[in-house]
Amino acid sequence: MREFVFTVEYEKGADGVMDLFIDNPDLYARSMEISATNEAVWGIEKIVGPAAVLDQFDDALERVADSPGITGMCGAPVTEYEYTILSSNAESRKIHWLRREGDGSRSIPLVAAKHIGEGLIMRTERRGDQYRWRMLIDGTVSAIHEEVRANLREGLSLTVERLGTPPCLLEDGRVQQTLTPEQKAALEAAIERGYYEEPRQQSVAEIAEDVGVSRSTFQYRLNRAEAWLAQQFAADSLDVDLDVDLDPEDIEFIQ
Repeated sequence: MREFVFTVEYEKGADGVMDLFIDNPDLYARSMEISATNEAVWGIEKIVGPAAVLDQFDDALERVADSPGITGMCGAPVTEYEYTILSSNAESRKIHWLRREGDGSRSIPLVAAKHIGEGLIMRTERRGDQYRWRMLIDGTVSAIHEEVRANLREGLSLTVERLGTPPCLLEDGRVQQTLTPEQKAALEAAIERGYYEEPRQQSVAEIAEDVGVSRSTFQYRLNRAEAWLAQQFAADSLDVDLDVDLDPEDIEFIQ
């Protein structure tokens, strides 16, 4: 088994949904499962971000579902797209989606299913202008790479990141998501301004004003940074065997 990791980068304006990620660095999506055949692809995806941005994401999904004539990343027409919101709260969504594409050059999961067949395992992440794909496969990847690269729509580009032994098969297979630059900056600002001192020197609202972002955005970034720290502490200091699927966003804090 080998892990094939590659990223599709989107220029602004190339895709309405990806434009939301480009415009909002706090918006992040990670698939929990993706399956594909030669005919269809479906998956479950978790999206996290500020409440206002998630509302925009909901609107974008509805437009995709209601818009005829949209195309996949390699140009084939999308003949069917449907989705169901499995869970929703102020900071996250979990959605199930299904997509079918017509004749022409099809998108990554359909191309992979055509060349690999049964046993293909895929995961994805979306942040900023990047849509990262991870495939665990037993077979060649050159045909997938060549077909996708040759047919990407205008405004999209493909970069191969690695091909090798997947981390889950190594002796220490924990995969730990790192902080985004915005989350790191929020944590540093909180520390520098005495947020964690006793008594507290500055409130979230005061720090947010100092650094020039809204209170809700700063609170969100700080919550995510604190969740990441808690995960590291649990993994490294308490000998907790964390599932590799655990996201910092899955840790809930009582404020």
